[in-house]
Amino acid sequence: MLTLYKAFTFLVHYITLPYTALAALFGSRKWRNRLGFHKIRRVDKSAPVVWLHASSMGEVNVLATLAAQIKSLAPLSDIYVTVMTVTGLERAEKSINDAIGIGYLSLDYRAPIERFLCLVKPSVAVFIETEIWPNHICLLGERKIPVVLANGRLSEKAHRRYLRVKSGMRQVLSNYAEMDLQTDADATRFVEIGADPDKIEVLGSLKFDTPTRNLPESERKALREQLPFSAGARIFIAGSTRNGENEVIFDVYQKLKQEFPELKLLLVPRHLDKIPQIVVSAESRGLRYLLHSKVAPESSPVDAVIVDKMGILNDLYQICDIAFVGGTLSDIGGHNILEPVWAGIPVLYGPSLFNVGDSSRYILENGFGEMIKDGEELRERLRAFLSGEKAYRRRNELTQESSRAYRTARKIVKYLK
Repeated sequence: MLTLYKAFTFLVHYITLPYTALAALFGSRKWRNRLGFHKIRRVDKSAPVVWLHASSMGEVNVLATLAAQIKSLAPLSDIYVTVMTVTGLERAEKSINDAIGIGYLSLDYRAPIERFLCLVKPSVAVFIETEIWPNHICLLGERKIPVVLANGRLSEKAHRRYLRVKSGMRQVLSNYAEMDLQTDADATRFVEIGADPDKIEVLGSLKFDTPTRNLPESERKALREQLPFSAGARIFIAGSTRNGENEVIFDVYQKLKQEFPELKLLLVPRHLDKIPQIVVSAESRGLRYLLHSKVAPESSPVDAVIVDKMGILNDLYQICDIAFVGGTLSDIGGHNILEPVWAGIPVLYGPSLFNVGDSSRYILENGFGEMIKDGEELRERLRAFLSGEKAYRRRNELTQESSRAYRTARKIVKYLK
């Protein structure tokens, strides 16, 4: 089956070559990269290169964390990144500042791959999650370049598909030096399609290590001082809230404020077009509030700030005491409940978690937060936290060595020459 795949990619490459070559000639970055032509910025040509590949934006988040750990362990190494999608490319360019190049993965055919490898000269190739490209993997094996699968996973659907071509998959998978997988189930599936169990280690999901942008203490202080809250205020932030949740948050806050007058609220709705009805809800409760866009140095102190600006939620988490994440009391399935954890504060969230179930398990296993069933239970948990009766573990208490990304990076850098 592997021979048939190689024949198929040969035909596709040369049938489409007139189009792809013209697109590259007329300036398409995507097709220049796909044909193996990449731009590279190398200062020290003797530095070992780690080639990291991820498919889309979500996997690039993992890749960025891994790249940072690799650079911390091997600061003289270079990083080259490839992706498959436009959003992945954009995310990589924003989150990986010290890469010697970022581009699209070459076509899975020998000629473009060889151009790429001759240019980049990687000492090790790292593929994130489910990126199995047979020609790439086999050619890396021919060149004795170690191949690592990081944060690997294999769905039931992909597993069934690969079982039909098990002999070919065994040949491809034999080229891997390391396979670091998310779960025991993934390990079982990979072994069943031909992977060597001696090369497999289950490390868990690296996405739990994905960081927010850590603000320097000076920036945190400045951001905190911009808010119209007293110096000794304790801040409860409700992030990515949806319809029905905003009202619950306001009611919970008003009850808690009677017992904890120093408590302030930051409400960050998921959609800015809901701001007018959120304002009506705040005013109907007699809540003293300001829109974030109206905050000024001369602003009088208020109870709550309603954030009417996108892109600052992660920064705001870092100046608060405890968070609630929305989309979890309404039947949305949950937004990113890990963001407050990465920012170093406890998180509370509702029972609607079908989008973030694995994140919830991680949070509960480590004591980083708690699931609540309704507004009344949210009030009870917040009251216990504010009174000191309840404490949660902070993720920044973990050591670097306990990080999955650190452990994976440590295994990768041993291949650098």
